[in-house]
Amino acid sequence: MSNPERRPQPEDRGYYGAGWQQPQQQHPQHHTQQQPQPQPQPQQHGGGPAGGGYLPPRPPRRAGDPTRAFAPGASGAAVAGAAIAVVGVLAVQALSGLVGMIGTSLYVGPFGSFGGHNVVLSFATAVFLTPFPFYAGAFLALAFLTPITRRSPLPVVLLRALLGGAAGTLALALVGIVTGAYGAVDAGPRRLLTDVLTSPLQRGIPLTAMLLAAATVAWLWLGRPRGRTGRPTSGTPGTVRPADAVPPATVQPQQWAPPQQQQWGPPPGR
Repeated sequence: MSNPERRPQPEDRGYYGAGWQQPQQQHPQHHTQQQPQPQPQPQQHGGGPAGGGYLPPRPPRRAGDPTRAFAPGASGAAVAGAAIAVVGVLAVQALSGLVGMIGTSLYVGPFGSFGGHNVVLSFATAVFLTPFPFYAGAFLALAFLTPITRRSPLPVVLLRALLGGAAGTLALALVGIVTGAYGAVDAGPRRLLTDVLTSPLQRGIPLTAMLLAAATVAWLWLGRPRGRTGRPTSGTPGTVRPADAVPPATVQPQQWAPPQQQQWGPPPGR
């Protein structure tokens, strides 16, 4: 009777020596297979980024017309110009009030009272507290509605400063409605008329005149050429590039890499 176990034959030799036949290995194909490309997913219709919807790009903002009185918008240059103009008015007011306080203190002392009011407190009220609505209204108007920009001609800048002064005077009148309504309980309707009409105009007209001069200074300051030490500024000789100058390349050439050789496995049965 023959042995049920069959001995390994020469054709049963595997890659690692004698023995039973090893599982046949899959040989790489001669041609590289193309990897499947991801299918484009359909766009979802949603109301915002959370819903996965598509949002079209926003159109670029148009710059305000430099020749018109109103140019709504916000920019760093407009805020800087408004700050320079308002601070200039505040500086003139502070200097004028300081001279008057020094003259009064020669008679009653720096911390004495004159006319029933403290000298220092009267100075702070007249320079900072009472005209504060004008400062705030003029700054907001010059920063966001009638900006002081270098591209605008000087007559347009003066017109914008005049509108800024009108906005500051209107802010004084709005505050006068509250104070006049409170004072009209004792003094009658004339107090309301004084706080809403005459007092805002009395303070707003000279402050607007100061604002015109300060806006001119801000317009000149914003147009100053700013250059660093050792570098020529714009508009000076040597800043224009020669006509035959070659601009630097903006597109870098792609480096060619040789294709990698595929390593083939040993043939089966060896």
